[in-house]
Amino acid sequence: MAASIDGYIADADGGIGWLAPYEGADFGYAQLMAQVECVVVGRATYDMIAGFDHWPYAGKRVVVLTHRPLPAVDHCVERFAGDVAILAEELRRDCQGDIYVDGGAHTLRAFIDADLIDRYDLFTLPLLLGRGIPRFLPSPRRTHLRLDSCQAMDLGVVRSTYLRG
Repeated sequence: MAASIDGYIADADGGIGWLAPYEGADFGYAQLMAQVECVVVGRATYDMIAGFDHWPYAGKRVVVLTHRPLPAVDHCVERFAGDVAILAEELRRDCQGDIYVDGGAHTLRAFIDADLIDRYDLFTLPLLLGRGIPRFLPSPRRTHLRLDSCQAMDLGVVRSTYLRG
């Protein structure tokens, strides 16, 4: 998940235009996604990526967390409205590859609070947005992680990988 140095994944209006200078750079996304079989996204993230010129999850099972109906699409997309622990159990049973939770902050918080995330791949971009949508929402849960790796990448981006402590 990409965020500014001050921890925002979107600007105050929910926009991600600030990511444009980093598009096209190789930050290992293709390699990461090669291990992924299923992607879970929140509704706001889904609505945003559905408007992209190309579908970023071609060949992947995509589960959208929402109570609202989804529009008919050409992609392998399904809707889930319920306890993420039940969803995670189903996906672990059905998927051989990794399960990737791709934003937003509310979706991520639900999985963190249910203690369902084994690995965090965080990309920190050299920019201070000042305000916006935070990478992590407040929670009463304390989650201990251990740093697995840290890598300086092109354009000043830092990739940090943390594993469940």
